[in-house]
Amino acid sequence: MAPSALYLVAPQYLRTLFWGLRVYCRALHRHREGRTMAARASELPPGRSVTAGIIIVGDEILKGHTQDTNTYFLCRTLRSLGVKVCRVSVVPDEVATIAAEITSFSSRFTHVLTAGGIGPTHDDVTFEAVAQAFGEELKPHPELQAAIKALGGEGWEKLSLVPSSARLHYGTDPQTGHPFRFPLISVRNVYLFPGIPELLRRVLEGMKDLFQNTAVRFHSKELYVAAAESSIAPILAEAQAHFGRRLCLGSYPDWGNNYYQVKLTLDSEEEEPLEECLTYLTSRLPQGSLVPYMPSAVEQASMAVYKLAESAIFNHLMPSSLPAWQGLLWENR
Repeated sequence: MAPSALYLVAPQYLRTLFWGLRVYCRALHRHREGRTMAARASELPPGRSVTAGIIIVGDEILKGHTQDTNTYFLCRTLRSLGVKVCRVSVVPDEVATIAAEITSFSSRFTHVLTAGGIGPTHDDVTFEAVAQAFGEELKPHPELQAAIKALGGEGWEKLSLVPSSARLHYGTDPQTGHPFRFPLISVRNVYLFPGIPELLRRVLEGMKDLFQNTAVRFHSKELYVAAAESSIAPILAEAQAHFGRRLCLGSYPDWGNNYYQVKLTLDSEEEEPLEECLTYLTSRLPQGSLVPYMPSAVEQASMAVYKLAESAIFNHLMPSSLPAWQGLLWENR
């Protein structure tokens, strides 16, 4: 008897059991497919949300010896690529601790980016931790051995010992326009970045294609309010409830600014909710409390001047006006 016919003649409780097994098998199949697809953003179907978890590795961060700037850069860059950063963790230079965090993150997020713990010294243990997380062995990689030899780096042999399933990504060095001489290493959906901020920024700039999510573009707007945060809190709560999941409203007091007291951030995957929320807040916040403010105004003004100096109009007018400028300068000496 065919399975479909058996299903029709089976008692009701068996039908329920068969139906439950089918649902479970389909869910398990989808879960396995999702784990495979998580390794490469380029394989993601259109419209899927792409997430990331960041693991910062280093005793020096936890002890306060070094200020962490990598988190800020990674979060801003990934968001500009359409990737939602869901979690950031800082862990010590301990193999078991790093491995446990990688195991947790890799099953929950599309991408996992680690920063730090890659180098020639005893406390550089990220490769070992990744191998442990995925039950793999550390093996010398011929391509990495050749790259280290070409760079003439004695004492760097440890960097050629990577998990057995490691993949190499060369990308394009933004400083030279050529492929990187030493690759970024990944294992499954975990990408292992150097902890040195200058190197990390350079590598991520050259590897953006690995993480680009063209299906999503985040939009944001900043507002500045000259009023106490406590006085506008009920209005902000009402606004967030009104727009729900369409928009995220953040409130950040600034006690050291004499021009405004609260910075509001509006974030959404669409532009329309931002404009609607701006209208909503303008009509409800205390009259005159929304103030125009330009962060880094001096820096932006300098950029505008340089841009003007490079423009065709300026270059066309400058020769004819030069005598007048010289005269003014001479008179005011």
